[in-house]
Amino acid sequence: LEPKLYDGSVIQKTDAIVILDSEETLMLEDENRSKMLQKQKDPMMTEKKVNTKPVDYAALNQLLQDFEIRFVPQTELSVE
Repeated sequence: LEPKLYDGSVIQKTDAIVILDSEETLMLEDENRSKMLQKQKDPMMTEKKVNTKPVDYAALNQLLQDFEIRFVPQTELSVE
């Protein structure tokens, strides 16, 4: 057998793994969210302009799609 970086058959699986949140996980989530909100209100953090907001993945994905529409990678440029 040759060593592989990944197992292709595992990557082809599209079944989502269902993981139920435990009570502890939900408590930690609430605690972390409250800490983030406190940091956002902290005057020192606003003075240093530290970004503690969660990532908006929908907006990020939209930017990626817009980028792919507007810009052509160099490998796709014609000879002209």
